[in-house]
Amino acid sequence: MTRFAVAWLLLVALLAACHRGDGALQDDGFRRRLARGCGSEPDCLVLELEAQARVDRCASTCEQAEADLRASRSLVAPHRQQREARQAQIAAQTQALEAAEAERRRAEIEAAEEARRQEEAAHAASLELAADELACAQQGDAAACDALLRYLARADPMNERAAQVRVSHEKGQRLIAERGAARERSREAAEAPSAARPGGRSGTRPGQRPAPEGRVCCCDGTLSPTCTYVKRGCCSHHGGVCACP
Repeated sequence: MTRFAVAWLLLVALLAACHRGDGALQDDGFRRRLARGCGSEPDCLVLELEAQARVDRCASTCEQAEADLRASRSLVAPHRQQREARQAQIAAQTQALEAAEAERRRAEIEAAEEARRQEEAAHAASLELAADELACAQQGDAAACDALLRYLARADPMNERAAQVRVSHEKGQRLIAERGAARERSREAAEAPSAARPGGRSGTRPGQRPAPEGRVCCCDGTLSPTCTYVKRGCCSHHGGVCACP
């Protein structure tokens, strides 16, 4: 009987202690602070941590403490969402700036590369033009002179370089014309001996004989000792070349 009384007293003391512990949770002023809310995420996190501590300290009938914890977490959520939205916006802005900077650098590199290609092309064209000038003005090369003419067709007439090219083209044209005239004179000179000479010396003379194939007849009735076809110098000591009988 004595043992039963002692056990009963211990149980009553434990229940009283638990009642005092839960009452301390209700009287600590937390719920009033929770009702006022929080103005920033750090303040809301402090409330959430305190609510979690109250749940951890709770010995019995912790429904109210757990409800306070859920309420404190609901206060944190909007601030967390706003923070995450701001972070996402900042990240998007940063990404856009980085993309714009990368595009700017790419455009600069492409512009520099294009300028380099144009400079190389202009240098090559300048060298080719100089070579055409030499070939046209000094050798009378017809293809080079045509290239100079194409350059002059698209160049500014008042450009100093165009004036130099024009002079070279004119020199080349004179060389071409002189060379053509020389060829014409040579052709005429080669054909002239085969025509009948003035004074009727184209007939046959006594003692003339038909010339064998591949020989040249002289006007004195002999065959050219050296020529097998009409050319300059044939029959030079025999009165020139006449038609064979």
